[in-house]
Amino acid sequence: MAQTERDNVVNRTNLADNTAGDISETDMRDALASMMGYGSMVLTVVGAPAVMNGVGTSFVLINVFDQIQAKSIDVNTNGTDVVLSPDWKITFNSNGFYQVNFYCSFSSSQNNRLYSFAAHVNGGAIQPEIDQLIGNGADTQVVAGMGIASFNAGDFIDIRVKVSTGTADLTFLAAGFSAHRVG
Repeated sequence: MAQTERDNVVNRTNLADNTAGDISETDMRDALASMMGYGSMVLTVVGAPAVMNGVGTSFVLINVFDQIQAKSIDVNTNGTDVVLSPDWKITFNSNGFYQVNFYCSFSSSQNNRLYSFAAHVNGGAIQPEIDQLIGNGADTQVVAGMGIASFNAGDFIDIRVKVSTGTADLTFLAAGFSAHRVG
């Protein structure tokens, strides 16, 4: 069953009290949709190790995501608030507050290098960067970040990485990048 976003007055009326048992499943679903949009999420993961060659001292787009899922509050309906474009950017289709998540586990071809990860909104870097040092090229490191921010329809976000010195090849063992409307 599809949900409908309703304004606060309608939701307060529909959910005024439950003494007579008259709050329907539809009223609850619509109230959740009104608070959280359609709960859209794009989840992208690396299905197998993926390599990014020649990462240098300038930020480059992480382009290893290969599986996409988008679901709404109703798990049988695809969400529409966010989409993952073919160029590995999440685009927001409606104004609102979104929780954005990123994680990855990776190793590098180079020793003693600092790797910096940063979200870029509409092409510009936002703070903070997440830094991870790899002392031994055989080490596997994990990086994760989460934030809640306001986005407008048409805004986009992507995740980029750079290395402190020289160049290095990164092997991503797993990675995830998602956005979920929370208000």
